[in-house]
Parts: sequence; structure tokens; C-alpha cells
Amino acid sequence: MESKYNLAKLQYDKEKIEELITRQSQRVGQVFPKKMEQEFWSKNLERARKHVEKYLWGGVLSYFIFILVILPSDYWVIDKQYFKHDFLNCSLGLANGALCLLVLFAFSHFPKLRPYFAQASMAIMFWAIVSTSWLTLTVDTIALRQQGLAILCMIYIVSSLITGVKPFHMLIAGLSAAFVTTILFFTLKVDFNVMVLGRILFGSCIFAYVISQMIFARERMIYLYSMRAKISEKMHRIHNSELLHLSQHDGLTKISNRRTFDEMMEVFYEQTRQEHCALAILFIDIDFFKNYNDFYGHQKGDDVISSIAKSIKNAIRHMDFVARYGGEEFVVLLPETDAHGAYAVASNIFKSIERLEIPHEKSSISDFITISLGITVYHGEAELSKEELLEIADQALYRAKNLGRNQIYYQSLRSYIPESELIKS
Repeated sequence: MESKYNLAKLQYDKEKIEELITRQSQRVGQVFPKKMEQEFWSKNLERARKHVEKYLWGGVLSYFIFILVILPSDYWVIDKQYFKHDFLNCSLGLANGALCLLVLFAFSHFPKLRPYFAQASMAIMFWAIVSTSWLTLTVDTIALRQQGLAILCMIYIVSSLITGVKPFHMLIAGLSAAFVTTILFFTLKVDFNVMVLGRILFGSCIFAYVISQMIFARERMIYLYSMRAKISEKMHRIHNSELLHLSQHDGLTKISNRRTFDEMMEVFYEQTRQEHCALAILFIDIDFFKNYNDFYGHQKGDDVISSIAKSIKNAIRHMDFVARYGGEEFVVLLPETDAHGAYAVASNIFKSIERLEIPHEKSSISDFITISLGITVYHGEAELSKEELLEIADQALYRAKNLGRNQIYYQSLRSYIPESELIKS
């Protein structure tokens, strides 16, 4: 019942995800419910933080190579009359970039700083835009100014992509940096082209926003596909679990079937032989069950078998194993249990069946349903096979029935008579 409820819920969730996939494929913006939207950005931010932390040394190496390329080339690009001033600004710009990356790494790496990774990312981008604009656009060499404009474009785009922060928040931070830079240049009367600066700062900011929106739309689709795959996997596991349960359990009684008993018997038998502990086996049969079926009908007979199975299961310990052996017969395995312990468990079973008080008019020994129960205990004797051990337990049940039924009979291994000899006698 629970598995059916879980399957129905998972199917409902899967249909909702597929509906979101359809809607998401038709637009770039937000289509997620509020809770899912928060979860998406939370996971996206955490993934970005881990990437920054994980690829630190790769970033350091790349930036070092970048410096090795930029600094020597600046020597040939900078006008000789402005060399000292412009080269200093370029060097400070590179150092400032390295500092920004290290601060970003610090907020991704140290546990106390991690909660502020998103805010730090926006602040670092803001500072990088303003400081880089000042350091690169106040140089006198025209070529360096053009290079600085390209670097500003890169800062906008890279910041929007590697930080995992919502595009709108990065847009606000980027536009703020553009406004502050423009006002700073006006205030300090820096010689610059307003149109060019506006195109680069505001244009790059909007361009980065559009690119990040498109990329995160793809990330949303991947997220939805991932969620759908997880739901499908859970449904598949439930189906497999049900199939496994059906293959291992009896459909009527819901306890283990004969196939599972054979497997468990092999396990307990080998364990007993290796550890030289005790293994008790109980064979149980419902008395005069054929008479009951003929008189009350098969549906009532099935109800009795189910009730008996439930009573047996409730009467044994959690470490014990019960299975329907066939028809109206049951078998119980009691690991690490000697004869006294086995008899105590058998008594519990016997009394629990008595308490059911199921009427049985066609019984020759009682007005109610009764059982016969045979016991034997194995101590790991090497000369006895698993089949012979089961035969002894079956003989114990046979003796209980021959002695008048409605009783418990214990048969020791010493009194075992092979079936072939019983037939001869």
C-alpha cells in the first residue's frame, strides 16, 4: 500500500517536472515555483563556489601565464614618453586582478566566509570594474586604453558566469559599477570619451546579463532533466523492489516462500557448521485442513492460512525466519537456539494459534483450528546433509500427527531413521 502511494506521488511529481520542461523550453526566464527556484540557485551557487575552490591552482597558473604575456608586451606597446606612469598602472592592474581572485577564493574556501560568497562575488566584480577602469583608462597610451576596454568586457562576462549569482543581481552590481565609474571620471575630470565608455561599461554589463540568462536557461533544463531522471530512478527502484518482494514472498500470506526458504536454509546451515552453534527447525501443519476446506470453502481456507501465518510471524523473534513451505505447512528457522529455546518459541506459536479460536466443526480433536508442530535441533554435525536435516524435522512433524495431532513433538538427531528404512519397515 505504501509503495503504491509512493509511486503515485512520484508519478505526479514527474508529470509536474515534464510540464516545467515544456514551459522552460519555450522561454528563457523563470518558470520554476518559488521553492524550486530557491533550491536551483542555492545548488548553482554552491557548485560555482566549489569550482572556484577546486580550480584555484589552475586559475593561478593561467593568470601567471597571462602576466608573462602581458607585461613584456606592454614594454613594446607603451609610448616611451609615458612609460613610467602607464607601466605602473598596468602592473597595479594585474596585481589588483590577482588580489580580486584571491579574495574570491577566500570566500569560497574558508567555512566562516562561505555564507557570504554571493555578496562577495558582487562586491568583487564592482571593485574590479571601478578599479580596473581607473587604472587602465587613465593611461596615456591609446593602445593600452583599448586593451583596458577589452579587459572590462571580460570582467563583466567572466564574473557573471563563474560566480553562480543570479543574473539580475549581477546586472545591478554591474550597472552600479558603471555609474560609479562614470561619476568618478566626471568628478576627477579624467579625459575620456563618454560615448565609448558608456558603450563598454553599460553595453558589456547588459551583454553579460543576456549571455548569463541564456546559459542559466540551459542550466535550468539540465536541472529539470536531472530531477526527472532521479524520480524515474526512484520509481524504477520501487518497481524492482516490488518484483523482488513478489519473487521472495508468498502472495497469500505475505511471508517468505519456498524458494526464499531454500536460500535461507543454505545460509543458516553453513553458518551453523562453521560456528558450531545451534539451529532449530520447526515444521508446522494445520490439523485436518482438507476437511476445513471441503466444509467451509477455499476462500475461508485461505483466510485461515493467512491468519496462521500472521500469528506465527508475531510469535517468533526478530532474528528468526518463517516461510510457507507449501499448502498448509509452514517452517520456522531459529538460529543460535537450543532445544529449550526452540520449545519455548514453539509454545508461543502453539498458544497464539489457540487464541485465534477459529471454529472447525470437521476437526476430530477440537472445535477450533489446531496445529501439529515438529522440532529438531542441529549443532553442526558434519555427517548430516541439509536435506537429511529437513527430513528429520519433517519426521518430527509426522510423529506429532501420528500421536494424535494438536501437539508439539521434539525429535533428536540420534533418533533419525532414513526415509528409505522407514519405507522398508
